[in-house]
Amino acid sequence: MSTNTSRNSGSRTPTLAGPKAERLFAAVRRAWTPPPRISVAAWADRYRKLAAEAGSTSGGWVTSKVEIARGPMLAVTEPGVHVITGMMSTQLLKTEFLLNVFGYFAHLDPCPMLLLQPKDDAAEQFSKERFSPLIRVTPVLREFIGTTKTRNAEETLLYKAFPGGFLAIAGAGSPDNLARRPVRVILADEIDKYPITREGDPISLAEERTTTFDTNWLSIRVCSPTVEGASRIETSYAESDQRRASLVCPHCGHRMFPEFFKHIEWNKDGEQHLTKTARIYCEACHKSWSEGERLRALQTARWHQTRAFECCGGRHIPLDAYDRAWRDGESEAEAVNAVWDWWESDRYAVYRAKCPDCGRWAVDNKHAGFQASKLYSPWQKDKPADIAEKYLYAKDDFDRLQAWWNTQMGLPYRPHVGKEISIEALAERAEHWDYVPNGVAVITCGVDVQADRIECEVVGWGRNEESWSLAYEVFEGDPDSAELWDRVDEYLLRLWFREDGRSFTIMATCIDSGGLSTQAVYAFCKARLGRRVFAIKGESAIGGQRNPVWPNKRPTRRTKVAFRPVIIGVNAAKDRIHANLHVESPGSNYMHFPVERDTNYYAQLTAERIEIKKLGGQTYRAWICPRGRHNEALDCRVYAYAALCGLLHFGLKLNKRAADLAQPFERDAAAQPHVVPPLPSAQLLPGSLAAPAKQAPATGRKSIVSRLA
Repeated sequence: MSTNTSRNSGSRTPTLAGPKAERLFAAVRRAWTPPPRISVAAWADRYRKLAAEAGSTSGGWVTSKVEIARGPMLAVTEPGVHVITGMMSTQLLKTEFLLNVFGYFAHLDPCPMLLLQPKDDAAEQFSKERFSPLIRVTPVLREFIGTTKTRNAEETLLYKAFPGGFLAIAGAGSPDNLARRPVRVILADEIDKYPITREGDPISLAEERTTTFDTNWLSIRVCSPTVEGASRIETSYAESDQRRASLVCPHCGHRMFPEFFKHIEWNKDGEQHLTKTARIYCEACHKSWSEGERLRALQTARWHQTRAFECCGGRHIPLDAYDRAWRDGESEAEAVNAVWDWWESDRYAVYRAKCPDCGRWAVDNKHAGFQASKLYSPWQKDKPADIAEKYLYAKDDFDRLQAWWNTQMGLPYRPHVGKEISIEALAERAEHWDYVPNGVAVITCGVDVQADRIECEVVGWGRNEESWSLAYEVFEGDPDSAELWDRVDEYLLRLWFREDGRSFTIMATCIDSGGLSTQAVYAFCKARLGRRVFAIKGESAIGGQRNPVWPNKRPTRRTKVAFRPVIIGVNAAKDRIHANLHVESPGSNYMHFPVERDTNYYAQLTAERIEIKKLGGQTYRAWICPRGRHNEALDCRVYAYAALCGLLHFGLKLNKRAADLAQPFERDAAAQPHVVPPLPSAQLLPGSLAAPAKQAPATGRKSIVSRLA
């Protein structure tokens, strides 16, 4: 430090001079200057920098590039908000939102913080790939958060200390990580992937650590949703004030809430969908938005509370009330003001829902929830045309359709499996056929073994897994007797004929070995592996897990030595079958039934129901057969579908085979029909749907119609 000690100074007290003094005075001024009262969005625009390796862009942060993210960031400094839920589609800045919140508090309002990732490995990866680059390129954070020169002994990969607080990064699977220290701010990322700990829900455990912060604690939860009824982020959003964003139509000024199935349209050329013409159409003026107009409209986004509420003796639904108001001819301003009040400052902005009778703000904002789809995304790969193309690609495949709902719409997938299926409706659509219907390309069989009988369903499969129930037979007898299995084998060797004379054999059969007579099933199937007769067993499916219907794991040298059953994914198979039952018109995944089936068959096919269960605090979906109900028909269909999945696994091209067999079959009149090798049989004539190689005994075998009557 420089001092002036001249005797002529009139004083012996040292005085400050030089650049060091200026730095000291500047430090004192900074210490006494209160931090700016700005929002998280304003902080990010002013201070946040982007690292090149952390994304596709670098340089200064600009909130307006993804305007839809401004609402959640403003909610952080909104009076009264303590919990924020972001249920968004992918790539709408959920993780970047958490990083901005951290930077805001670390810089302007330091406090203890906890950031949760699903697993410890994910926490370490997040620290290396997202957190460290943030600190390195953002000067205001680099000044006081550990660097190579200033790191102290307390700082680790998962613990970052700074003056006035710290950030702990942890996996949500360990109760010790959640209960180790009191925190004021909780940042929970990808919460649908969190496991349930031995002490309960990890988010609840973490939020217990905020108890000592009475009025200024904050918990933020973000994730893309998964399946309805089993998604943690869906439950959290349902508990919030359920905010949704509106955009202003560039043509008429109407403020609308874009939805894919309501506002997106595209042209068709016959049966061909021209998805490149997909546009948003205004519900008020019916004009389409160009892509440039959509991008400009994103800058007009405002968030509205939309949760239904009760006030003044009535139940009010804000979105319905707004829809009625503008359709009744009220001006745009009148329609909006009749439902919401605009509440705004430089630190928050939201439309608060109000009671139309008393005018009171009727929806609490303690828990602010945000939901948005890719229609609000500014990225070039998220245009309405791209979303429409992805929908058409996914709509006939339930796995892809779930991914589309989750990633594109930001909504939980609502599978058909939970809906009631009308037995009468299924029976009414039954058809009549005397031969294998045109369209069948492959035939499989599912076999269910009971204590006193064996039940079989023969199913024909066509393009895109359209199916026909060709036959259902019940063989009565002792499953441990060779005589009963001889009759079953005789049945499996039958030829099935199309009306033009083309013959089909059962290409694959799955037989249940997980119940009774296991050794008899093993012996029967092991001798017929060359005919693709498989012994199968349903997975244990603890916690409602969904594994592939046919396992993808290849047999090892050790497993090849001993005969083992194929473990099939029964949950996934039942999901698919019950979803297919809801397909109402012939085509992809449609299930055809013959008039011979009675209502008892349909009752068995639809016997099981989805129930939401909890195991160790974790919610999952499970298939349950009510007491007293029979489900043999469903089991047989599951096994027949597993046989098809096995053929697909081994290389069958179902659609190609269906196209090849679509041409009429020209039979040589001089040729005798025969079983395709390696399945030799007696010569048969195509006089009916199925021609038996040898007539089974009349006793001991009944059709399902007569047995259940």
